[in-house]
Amino acid sequence: MTKTAPSSPTVAIARILRGLGLTQGRGGDFRVTGEYRNGERVGTYVLLLGRRADETVAEHADDIERLAGETGFAFRVSVRYFDGKPRPVCSVANYGSRVRDTPPAPQEAPAELDAPAVCERPAWESEPSAAPDVDEPTPAAELPPAGTTAARFLDGARERARNRGRAKALDWSYRQAYLVATAAAGGLVYDRHGFLRDCLWPGVPGAQVDEARLGPLVKAGFLTVTQPFGTGYTRVSITVDGRDALTLWRVYRPTPAVKDRKQEREQLQPLVGGEETARRTAACIEDDRLRRVESDAFYEAMGELHAWEDREERRAEAWAKVQGFTYRLGRKPPPGWVPTAEEIAAHILDPAVVDDLRAEAARPTEKPALPSTGRVRLIELPPLPAAPDQAEQLGLFAEAA
Repeated sequence: MTKTAPSSPTVAIARILRGLGLTQGRGGDFRVTGEYRNGERVGTYVLLLGRRADETVAEHADDIERLAGETGFAFRVSVRYFDGKPRPVCSVANYGSRVRDTPPAPQEAPAELDAPAVCERPAWESEPSAAPDVDEPTPAAELPPAGTTAARFLDGARERARNRGRAKALDWSYRQAYLVATAAAGGLVYDRHGFLRDCLWPGVPGAQVDEARLGPLVKAGFLTVTQPFGTGYTRVSITVDGRDALTLWRVYRPTPAVKDRKQEREQLQPLVGGEETARRTAACIEDDRLRRVESDAFYEAMGELHAWEDREERRAEAWAKVQGFTYRLGRKPPPGWVPTAEEIAAHILDPAVVDDLRAEAARPTEKPALPSTGRVRLIELPPLPAAPDQAEQLGLFAEAA
């Protein structure tokens, strides 16, 4: 299912933050709410909950502003640091100004409090150097060089944290996860009567499965119903996103969501960073591009129409001034009318309007073309057949008698 363009700033910023692995709502990482002043809503802002949300927003501040601008709802991301602490405090809103503080430098311990080293300093840690002469920003933490064991350990820790967030974002219940695992094992089929069954054991009909539970998994790109199986049977297969999601579910073991039958029929989000997410993002960008093209064409046509109406209005005003009409309601200048030199001098007509009238009079046989708005087409109907006169009608009646 193609995701449509966001209809409000709340939907736009929530999609972007969820795409970064953050969860929305009570007990999650953020909530989106409105700013009200004197009873009127003046904007939308994001309430970040927890340190993980602040650090994620600070790391992707520029990306959030760029993605929000592409949706048509611009947001400003501010990053602040207080009391010299390295923890960022972020705010995301579509009103007000933007603040970007420089991360504070790590504080060095006094020389008299330095204790003797118990173990040797790792090779990737460098000794603190003197402060440079120029005022350059100091990184919040020194990272190990690329390719070392410490660098690979940090990269692995970041990747595990990201995958843990992707597994949590699946929001599967135990029954939904079991359905994906059954499809991966090749045991989820439609029988010849059209019933969805769990046929893990050969030769056993299998238990009937609620088909409504399958719809959200198919729409989210985890499963697909395309592979025939036997005579009258159709197999439900797992997709690439479904296989990756099932691997994340088994490795990181997120807590299954508690859902009833109605909640299991609700829409699921696709895998973060998966093929379905990329397809929806590309479709959303293409849909937004087409909307912008149609909007530009419509406003261009409307501009031409307004220019034509203004030109006709100036012609009618010049004709009414020459004829001495104060109120010209229902009166139009005759086709091909051009003021004389005496009328031009007497009424001080605009030379541009006079030139336009002369150019129009040079082609009196041509029908003036109305600019098209791109949405309305003028259709010329064929002429109606002439009605027979009274004598012909009486003759037809006599023949019928």
